[in-house]
Formats: sequence, structure tokens, C-alpha cells
Amino acid sequence: MVASMAGSVADVVSTGLLVATSDNRVVWANRALLDLVATGGGVAYDIAAGVVSDGIAGAAHDSAAGVVRDGAGLVSTVGGGYWRGEPDADPVYSARVAVAEAGLPLAGVVPDTEPREAQWQAPDGTTRWLEVRARTLAGGRPPGLGQVVSDGFVLYEIADVTGRRREEETLRLRERWLRHVETIARTGIWEWDLVTNEMEWSDELLAMFGYPTDTQVDYDTFQLLVHPEDRATVESVFDQAIATVTPVEVTHRMYLADRLTECVLEWRGDVLTDDSGTPIRIMGTAHDVTELIRIRRELAHAAAHEPLTEVLNRRATTALLAERLAAGAERTGALLLVDVDNFKIVNDLRGHSAGDTVMRSVAQSLGETLPAVVIGRLGDDEFAVVLQTGDGLDALAVADTLREQVARHTVMVDGFAVRVTVSIGVVSLSAVGDCDTALAHAGLALSEAKDAGRNCARLFTPERHEYLTRRTLVVQRIRDALDAGLLTLEAQPVVDLTSHEVQGYEVLLRLHDGQQPELGPAEFISALAHSDLALSLDRWVVQQTVAALASVAARGARLRLHVNISSRSVEDPDFADFVLSALRAARVDPSQLGIEIAESVAVAAADAVRQLAETLTGAGCRFTLDDFGVALGSFVYLRNLPFTNVKIDGDFLRHVDTSPADAVLVDAVVRIARCLGMYTIAESVDRESLAPALRDLGVDYAQGFHLGPPRPLTELLAGTSDADPQTHEAGLNSFLG
Repeated sequence: MVASMAGSVADVVSTGLLVATSDNRVVWANRALLDLVATGGGVAYDIAAGVVSDGIAGAAHDSAAGVVRDGAGLVSTVGGGYWRGEPDADPVYSARVAVAEAGLPLAGVVPDTEPREAQWQAPDGTTRWLEVRARTLAGGRPPGLGQVVSDGFVLYEIADVTGRRREEETLRLRERWLRHVETIARTGIWEWDLVTNEMEWSDELLAMFGYPTDTQVDYDTFQLLVHPEDRATVESVFDQAIATVTPVEVTHRMYLADRLTECVLEWRGDVLTDDSGTPIRIMGTAHDVTELIRIRRELAHAAAHEPLTEVLNRRATTALLAERLAAGAERTGALLLVDVDNFKIVNDLRGHSAGDTVMRSVAQSLGETLPAVVIGRLGDDEFAVVLQTGDGLDALAVADTLREQVARHTVMVDGFAVRVTVSIGVVSLSAVGDCDTALAHAGLALSEAKDAGRNCARLFTPERHEYLTRRTLVVQRIRDALDAGLLTLEAQPVVDLTSHEVQGYEVLLRLHDGQQPELGPAEFISALAHSDLALSLDRWVVQQTVAALASVAARGARLRLHVNISSRSVEDPDFADFVLSALRAARVDPSQLGIEIAESVAVAAADAVRQLAETLTGAGCRFTLDDFGVALGSFVYLRNLPFTNVKIDGDFLRHVDTSPADAVLVDAVVRIARCLGMYTIAESVDRESLAPALRDLGVDYAQGFHLGPPRPLTELLAGTSDADPQTHEAGLNSFLG
């Protein structure tokens, strides 16, 4: 009865049990072991019947010896002459055979020593891990077996530990992954025991600070590493978090273990409490953001500064000027507009690289003379200086000092000494109410200085108000015409110089209000340059152009139109979305619309131009750099901004058919444009001999009165084909979504 009970107990335990004789003959196995070796369709224990059913093949049967032997050296006794597979096969014998032939990893297991883990190939082909322990049994009757086979037995305890091994391996991989993530992200883990004041830092955090991995750190040591100017802030943040049981979040400067190298870390953590709600520890992460802070500072600097001269760009300058003007009626100070005299001559005679050198030199002189004021570049050859104190006369005296300082130094360009002078317009900030007015008044004073012979400084006076009034009237006249629908659009063809086919049209704005004197585009566009009306006018032109492209005639002819936009639209962060929304609403393929900006705008607002160009060209629009060759650093901006087309200024190529020097310059532009994947367009082609000369130089397209004068856009649409417009739909799928 005891033996039967022992066998029953052995059959319900989860650990596989195997009894073998000292000469490796299988004597007995429990149900758990039979189930283990039966995986894959071999021996399966029938619980209901209480017997073992056999379905295993492949044991090596030694008929002479009457045994079955497996690769591990186990032998199953054949005994009563029954052979497995026969209808009346002995189930005990079959079980022994199954265990014997299972190839259990028993080799090398020494009885009465520590258990051994080994891999095992299960009958179903899977690889499993088994933990095997062997114990020596005294002679006697093994549990559940009817006879004694030998005086000595070995009991093997065999447990399937595959799941545990997998969990351990997963844990090891996760720990390794965490360490790897910490290293890549420059992030460490820390814990502060508020009771003992001890801190525990992860190995990565210690390594970040240059400490050995066994270094012990407490809060006092941590505080010593904090930058002295940040300690009060850090203590306040931690004290507040502990007092309110809220998360810790603080970014501050620290020193590494050498106490010399400075870094910036972002500390985050959660306050943990005991059952009574008392804070007992803080656990969190520390992220090294030194490089991120450096990059942010560099990006902020780049976004606010002009790359050639390293002074503020137009956007940053006007923002600071507007901030100063917002100080109220009691504000002091002045705005100075500084313009380099005869700068175009320097560019023409010495080249644009010489012009770049001149602009850098002037910017350096301004900075050295006035190191503590706002200095920015507004355009090709124009700087702005914002003085914080003084009135108009004080500012005029400062302007004369600046002018003299610039004239005192010569600029060396390619071994030649170039004398540079500047003209300066001055306006007192107490006399203006907004940024546009300040720029306009200073511009009037600058014009007066230029008219006086250059190398002069002039202060805006009420006498110049008449001119400003005329300008204001022009702006109002355009505003009224826009409201009354008295502005029209004309289109000038852009011709392929090789095929002589029209590839598109440039859209030009015209005023037809019936008033005198008549105003040409150059007159009213210059008057609008610094006003908000320029932004409204650009949007109106885009809307009208998109509407024209949406017509049946334009779609059938696959018409392509180019529109010019002002610097105000370039600097408007919503302009790109406005253009793309208009195209989507009208179901116009973006490739039919081109945007053109003057090179002077690209110089003054390079970052804004880049962002606008990347957005629009990414959607499929074309983007053209207009008037190429008249500004500074032309090739620099051509290389760094994502244009699709380059329109060469008419003055740059006017004599290309007669001047070898001009031909060389145009050839250089064409070669560079091709290397950058851009097309070239020549403008102002006004005579027959220019077109073939430009074509021979490799210029792709051209426009001008010789190739085709402007004509009303409505007339152009009326003359285009009414072909089936359905073919354009395929190109819209990705854009319209």
C-alpha cells in the first residue's frame, strides 16, 4: 500500500522522476517524465485509462540482448518478451522504451552533486532546457515498481526549465537594452533615499560624469557638482517637489568629476511615499542635454543672424525695432539706415566675392564702433542700427562717427585696396509710431544723403513729409484699386530657347484706375515694399492665378504660370499654407504654379526663403530665384536654397552677345545651376541676337519683348485649347489625398 501511495504521489508531482540502475537500465519513470518525453506525438499517458499508449518508432532494438538502448546510454529491459507496437504490448515496457530512447541529457550528471542544466532535443523537434539532479538510492523497491531490479538505484529529478531560462534571457536582454538606450540617449537612472540622504546612480550616469561604476554618491556630493549659480534653483525645485509630492523637473548646469568640465543635464523624477504619505525617496532619470542646448543656441543664432556678416537679419532687426517702439511716447533713441555707396560698381568691377568682403568689413566696423547696439542687415547693401538712447541730433552725431570710421579703413580685395564709404539716414524714434513709418522716414533721409553726394548722414525732417505723403497716396491708390477690382494681370511668355516653344508665363500686375499720373509696376511696387498691403496684394495675385489655372482652358493646355511675391509674403509663416490650400480647393496641380522671389529678398531672409521653398517645392510647385546676379553672395544663396529655377537678371546678360566677359559670367551661372539641378531663365531679352547667344551658352529658357510682350491673362485664356482636362487628374492624387 505504501509503495502504491508513493507511486501515486510521484505521478502528480510536476518534476519528472526517473529511476535507473547503476548500469543505466531504466527501472521506473513517473507521469511527468512520460509526458515530457511524449511531446511531439510519442508516448502519451492516458489519464482516464491509467495506462501508457505507445506511438514512438525509432528505438534501436537489440533482439539478442533483449534491450532497447538510446544515445544517452539508457537501456530498457525487454523482460517478458513483449515487443512494443503489438496489440498486447506491455505498457510498462513501452514507457521504459520511450524514456530510454528520448536522449535525455543525463551524461555528466554526477549523483549527489549540484543540479546541471543542459539543452535537450525534444521529440517534436524543439530545443528545451532541462535541469537534472541525481541522487543515489539504497537497494530496495522503487516507488510504483513491482520488483527489485538491482541493489543500487539512481533517482534522476528532471525539470523542464525552458520557461525560466527564457524569462532570464529576456530579463538579461532588457537590462542590456536599457544600458544601451541609456548610453545612446545619454540618460542615466538615479534614486535618492530621503531618509539616509544616499543616492544611487546607474552605471551609465556615473560614466557620464566620469566616475568609476562602484562610486558611492550622496545628495551632498550631487550638490557640489551643481553649478554654483544654479544650486539655489535646484534646491528650491527639490524642496517644492518633496513638500507637495509632485514630480521633479529641472534643467541646470553641472560639473563632471574633474570639477572643471561643464555640462547641462535635465533631471526628472517622481517622489515616492510610505503608507502614511511621507516622502521617503525620489526615483528618476538624468538626461545629458549639453549638445541639445548647444544646437538650440546655434539654431537660434542662425535664425536671427545673416550668415555673410553675422549681424542680425531683417526679421530679427525689425522685431527688436518694433519692441523698442512699443515702449511708449516717452521712448528715446533712433534708427539709422546705413547704405554702402556705389556698391553695385564694386560688384561689377571686382565681382561678387569682393562685394561680400566689403559687406563683412562694413559690418565689422559698425560692430566695433557701436558694440552694444542692435545692428542688422536689411538688404543687399543696407544695414540698420537701432540706438536705445538720445534724440535725433545725438543720433546724427553717431551717424557721422560711423561714417568716418568706415571711410578711415580701406578694404583689401584680391590684393587691391578698396575705399568704402556709406550714406546714412537717421530718424528719431520719438517721432514715429510704428516700424514701417520708422523705416520709411529713415529711408527718405537716406535718399537725401545719397542725393547730397554720398558719404553723408541726414536726419529726417518735416520738410521731407511731402514726399512721404505722396508715397502714402500711392499706397492708398493701390488699396482702393484692389478693393474696386481695378487691378489686372498680364502674362509674358517664357520660351524654350532650343525648341522655341512656350513653356509658361510670368504673371505681371497692372493698375488701370484711370487716375493721373499713371503708375507703372516699378513705381507702386517700391512704394508698397514696407507696407502690409504688399501681403494682401500677393495673396490676391495668387488667388487670381490659381483661378485662371483652374479654368477648363488652362487645364486642357496644361498652362504654367509664375507669380512674383514680396518679402512680406516670404516672411509670413502662413503664406505657404495659403498657397497650397488655394491649389487644393481649386484642384490645380501644384506643378502648374511657380513662385518667384527677388535675390535681394533671399539675401535678407534666407531662413524664411528656405522654409517657404522647401514647403512649396515639396508639394510640387516650382520656385525661382529672380534677378540673379544683382545681390551679394549670389552663388552662396544659390547653393544653400532649394530653388528649381534661376532667372538671370537682365543687366547681367544684356551684352552677352558682344561682351566675352559677360558671356563667361553667364556660362558660369549655367554650369553651376546645372550642377545643382536647376534650370536657367534669361530675362529682358529685347533683341534678336541675344537669344541664340544665350542658347549657345546653355541657357534653358528666356523671356522679353523680343520673344513675346505681355498680354492680358484673360486674352491668353481665351486663346488656349479647350482640350479635355481629365488627363490632369492623375497627377493630383498624391497632392489632394
